[in-house]
Amino acid sequence: MSRSPEPETLIDLAQDKIAVIDEAGRFRYLNAATRDLLGYDPDELVGTDAFDLVHPDDVDRVRTAFEGLAADGTRPDVPLEYRYRTADGDWVWFRTRVFPPAETGLDGYALSSRDITLEVESRRRLETIASTSPDVLWMFSADWSELLFVNGAIESVFGIDPDTLERRPQVFLDAVHPDDREAVECAMERLSAGDPTNLDYRIGSPDGPTTWVRVPARPVREDGEVVAVTGFARDVTDEYRRERQLTVMDNLLRHTIRNDMNVVDGTAERIADRVDDAVSAATTATEGGDAVPADVDLAELAADLIDHAETVRRVADDLLTTAEKQRGVIDLLREHESPQPLRVAPLVERAVADAVDDAGEAPADVSVACPDDVRAFTHPELDYAIAELIENAIEHAEAAPTVEIEVTAPADRVEIAVRDNAPPIPPAERDPITDRWKMDDLRHTGGMGLWLVYWIADRSGGDLAFDAGADGNEVTISVPDADADPSFPAADRGPPPVSGVRPAAAEPDGGATAPVAGSEAVASESTDIGSAAAESADTESVAAEPADTESVAAEPAGPDPDDPDPDDSDTAPGPP
Repeated sequence: MSRSPEPETLIDLAQDKIAVIDEAGRFRYLNAATRDLLGYDPDELVGTDAFDLVHPDDVDRVRTAFEGLAADGTRPDVPLEYRYRTADGDWVWFRTRVFPPAETGLDGYALSSRDITLEVESRRRLETIASTSPDVLWMFSADWSELLFVNGAIESVFGIDPDTLERRPQVFLDAVHPDDREAVECAMERLSAGDPTNLDYRIGSPDGPTTWVRVPARPVREDGEVVAVTGFARDVTDEYRRERQLTVMDNLLRHTIRNDMNVVDGTAERIADRVDDAVSAATTATEGGDAVPADVDLAELAADLIDHAETVRRVADDLLTTAEKQRGVIDLLREHESPQPLRVAPLVERAVADAVDDAGEAPADVSVACPDDVRAFTHPELDYAIAELIENAIEHAEAAPTVEIEVTAPADRVEIAVRDNAPPIPPAERDPITDRWKMDDLRHTGGMGLWLVYWIADRSGGDLAFDAGADGNEVTISVPDADADPSFPAADRGPPPVSGVRPAAAEPDGGATAPVAGSEAVASESTDIGSAAAESADTESVAAEPADTESVAAEPAGPDPDDPDPDDSDTAPGPP
């Protein structure tokens, strides 16, 4: 039998750096891998301090760990990771295990160091992706009892600190909308059982703003057993908002065109009947030798025809006005300009001027109380929303119209309240906007004015509130206060730019500016988040079932374009 190879020969064949250091940390031995990994000849380092080549940011941590090992003689459970300088001045990452003399019988501490530079660089790239991603990337144990990973986006999307989630792994359920929580818990059970899920659900409370998230999730298997669950949560609020806006526009137009064309059709039929009656009477009179039929009043006939023609003209004007307003609204919704800090006083001043000009000869008492230095973080189109409310107040007042505009800045908001002496805005106009019920063919608002006001407030991160009382109505637009955020300079930015998408003046929306007791806040749509595939209910439907995609390969379905209200409590959810 051939003799066994020398141990030193085998050690020199190892790809890891093997070294022995004394209690002072000086090298006593290094294998040949030192030359390949660091560029130093092993003999060159013998007798030098091993800590001299450790990166300055790592040296204290590494030295403290070694001193602790030398003091109690116990090998640490976790290997050390640190940077080590090479002969040409570069750095390599080492993962080092330390073996005390009691375990090896050597006169010194044995070190086994593996080059993990590529692993660390790859890990850091993934960490960079995770830390900069707006999506919430997460991984839990199969039974959801332990958080294995989550990135910082959890705080901005769910409002939960990562440390809190680590201590209480299921605390994210507290952020889920109550109507969606059961479906989320059901999806969690399915994931733990090994089934992939794709779900959309809401973050938020029934009375506050909500955010839609889309969450595709998958089980992680090892040897056929589910050992973890992982996925990501993406904010898809804008997608739901867009679909809702398109559906609302479609419903409004279909409703308006259908109603107006019914009026035109009925009026045309009455014109045809009157003319037919007159022609028949004239024919009978001619056959009897009479020049003018005795039962035909030409003046009355002419007056009726003129009245019917005026009806057709008025309805045609309404349709043209609606088309112009729709074009303006679509232009507004297509704009992607971000809100900006703007002085409110010039916006209110321009809104009053536009509204009074559009009112024509209708006398109106309009008063304004607006501090000159108040600035809102909003879109320049805010003046269109204010003007729309003033126009409605003037149009629907039963007595001489009185309109008060008051601007205040409580806490971190700027509130623009428009009060009038008109009858309350009908619930049919208010309720679809306040999400009290969904728009469908039986129940819908008839005009775009209030939707325009709501969307402008929503796009600025604000909301809309209605109050109703016996003496008149009040609607309040609330938007962020620019001066409450230290990132905005206090300097006056001057009046806002004039936008080219001013919606044309239109007929009011069937009511005054808003009701005065019992406030109904319209939560901004700009706060929802989501899962993978949810099918919202059709517009004609009252309720929608939770969407859940079984197939891993299935493409996530977007929200149903026929559902005008993705915030409706009947629509569905998914996992974290």
